[in-house]
This record gives sequence, structure tokens and C-alpha cells, in this order.
Amino acid sequence: MNFFKKIIFSIILAPFICFAMTSQEIKNIMKKCVDEGHSQGMVIAVIDENGTQFYKYGQMAVDDPTPIDENAVFETGSITKIFTSLLLTEMVKNGDVKLDDPIEMYLPKHLKLPEYNGKKITLGHLASHRAGFDYMPENFIMSDMYNPFSEYSVEYVYDYLSNLKLDYEPGSQYRYSNIGISLLCHIISLITNQEFEDLATERLFKPMGMESSKVHLTDEMKNRFAAAHIRDRKVPHWGCKEFEGAGALRSSAKDLARFIEANLGFYKTDVYPVLQDALKSRHPQEIPYLDVGHEWNISYQYKPEIVFHGGATGGHQVFIGFCPETKKGVVVCSNSCAWIYDIGKNILNKKWYLKEFRQQAIIVPMMLYKFIGDYTNIQDGSKCKILMKSQGHMSMLMLKWSYYPQIPLYPSTEKDFFMKVKPAQINFDLNKENDNIIDLMTINYNGKIYKFRKNYN
Repeated sequence: MNFFKKIIFSIILAPFICFAMTSQEIKNIMKKCVDEGHSQGMVIAVIDENGTQFYKYGQMAVDDPTPIDENAVFETGSITKIFTSLLLTEMVKNGDVKLDDPIEMYLPKHLKLPEYNGKKITLGHLASHRAGFDYMPENFIMSDMYNPFSEYSVEYVYDYLSNLKLDYEPGSQYRYSNIGISLLCHIISLITNQEFEDLATERLFKPMGMESSKVHLTDEMKNRFAAAHIRDRKVPHWGCKEFEGAGALRSSAKDLARFIEANLGFYKTDVYPVLQDALKSRHPQEIPYLDVGHEWNISYQYKPEIVFHGGATGGHQVFIGFCPETKKGVVVCSNSCAWIYDIGKNILNKKWYLKEFRQQAIIVPMMLYKFIGDYTNIQDGSKCKILMKSQGHMSMLMLKWSYYPQIPLYPSTEKDFFMKVKPAQINFDLNKENDNIIDLMTINYNGKIYKFRKNYN
């Protein structure tokens, strides 16, 4: 009889077991990431009906042995966009604006705005990446690869809008855009006469009890600000200026876990209806089985579907997500650029692939543009090209060499790459006085070394 009971219980519990990464598995993957040098410290929060469990491993910096924990502050990168879109959702719910309001209603009257066959860009288009904007504006300035947003101002945003010609009708296609969400944040600030941080604190962070979520850190939070790394090398923290609503938020794993608790209804807050509304409007992305809500990614590649977003800066990685059906959520924070998004997805649903080798990093596309161009072999004069496969925030470098087709290059640092289909490592030497200039490209193909100069003529 006990035997049959075990079989029945195993059948009943099987759907739930397959969606659960064990505590030991979580500890093992964190230990692997840190001990192999891919990250200096990690914090993971797992949220379910039984509460929130924090896992932490590693330290605050390569030169600071202070143990990292759930109160450590991280750059959240593009996770900031969720809160910008939530502010719009809240304003729509209050009747302050409408999703189909043309953006020209709220911008300076003298500004020339792009449209396509009379179709205007709306607030809703900005919130769901369907305005037709590029990932980054053509007039984007970046003189510091470790702080790429520091010089771009609202004047440049207006200049970009005045000169932009749309390729298709707004609302008809998805194209991930930093500039689009930045413009949405700017418009919200114009309407409310409040800066992003003040508005988000008043309407979102305080109601959800998120006390360590800010753009401008207090002195106390600075003491908890985890250093940024490219693996074992410290790099500067980012600043964003006009891109605040797209990537300037700093927060802790504890705060982000509270945000997921609020989305799942575990933490009771008046903001809950707004959080739910952000998922009601869904539009397809260019990737199969993936929709976009008001900034959230909604994947139905595997059942049950998951809601998630990642954030990447020059030296931090953050992933947040939840499964509405299983009522499970996750937060993954790392003080390095090494890839961790797969860990978050796997915790939510084991059907998502978990990487065995973790050498791949996430390098934001604006840090890759300088590599694009023609190269000449300094030994025999042969040529090769580095191109960009443009996929918004998922853009990647491609190598075209000899008779081979274009081959993807995967970053392991901001200047070192590898191939998955060939035994090849590609390393770039950056100019010591200007790291936007490539002095040399070295290809190690199965032990044979090829050296190339970039053609600047």
C-alpha cells in the first residue's frame, strides 16, 4: 500500500518538482560562478508562498573581502525600464494620460517629430518598444567605454528626433530601444514636473517598501555599493544622465525581491493593480514565443510561461522574474558582467537551459561598435572583417574571414572573444591613450596565431 501511495504522490508532485531547483543546486551554481572567477560575488533570492530565501556567496570586490549579502547595492541596468513603464501605467490608470496619446502632446511645440504615412508615435509605443526607434541613437556620443552614457544630453535627444526617418509604421513592429524608454521617462518628467527618482520613490518604491532603490545613492548606501567587475578586474560604475529612466536605478536584492513579492501578491500594496495592468497589454517580439508587456518580457516557450527582465551595465548583472502560475519568483545579482540570466530562468523552470561553461559575458552593444571594420593580416596582407549583427540589446560581433561564412563572436571580457563553432580565441589590444582605437587583433585558431591591424584609412 505504501508503494502505491508513493507512486500517486510522485505523479501529483511531478509537475512541481520539475520546476524547482533545489537549494543545493542554487548554492552549487553560485559557488561555480565565483570560484571559477566569473563573478566576485552573487546574491540570489527565491520567492514563493512560503516566503523569500536569500542565498549569497562571494565578496563585495576583488580587493574587499566583505561578504556580499542581500543588502548589497547593484546597478540594475535595463531593469530600470520596468519602473519607467510602470509610472506610465499608473498615470494611465489614474486618467492623467492615455496610451494612444501622441508624444507631440507633451513635447516642445517647435520640435519636429518623426511619423510614418501620417501615423504618429504614442506613449504606448514607447512603453512597449514599438515606436520604430533604434537601439541607440545615431548621434550617440561615447568617449568613455566604461561610462558610455555620461555625455548624452536632452539636446542630443531632440536633435535625434528631428532628423529621424522611420522605416515602418509605429506600433507595427518591435524594436528594443534605449532611446525610446529614455524619451518616455523625459515626457513623464515634463508632465509631472518631477525627476524620475523622486516620482518612482513616491509612487512605486515607498508603497512597496523598497528603501534601497535610488538613482543617487545616500552615503549609507554607498557603503553597500558592490564594486563593478569584468571578472576579476574592477571597472567604474556607470552614470546615465538623460538615460536615467532606461538604466540608472541602483537597488538591492532585498528590494528587488520585495518587488517580485508585490507582483505575485505576497506583499500587499496599493500598487498591485498597476503591476497587474503592466502585463495585460501584450505584443509579439521578433523572437518566437516571446511577448512584451509594458517593458516586461513574457515568454511562453515552455509551459508555464514566465515574466522576466535582465539588466546589464559595464560590471554588474541583474535578473528578475516570476511565474504567475506557480507563484514563484527569482532575483539574481552579480557584481560582474559574466552571464547569469540563464540561472534565473532555470530556477523558475528547469526546462530552460543552464549553461555548463560560464565564460560568456554580457557586453552592451555600445561597447562593441569600435571593433567593426576591415582588418589586414600584418604577416601576409590577407583581409577579414568584423561586422555587427544588429539585434538591439542582443547585438553581437561577427567575423568574416576567408571563405568561411560569418561566424558569431561571444565575449568573455570587453575585448576578448571566443567562437563556439571553431577552436578560436579573438583578442583585441586597445590603445592605451584612447580605448576606442584598436591597435591589434589577434586570432588564435587551434593554436596558430594570426595578427591583424584595423584599417582606419
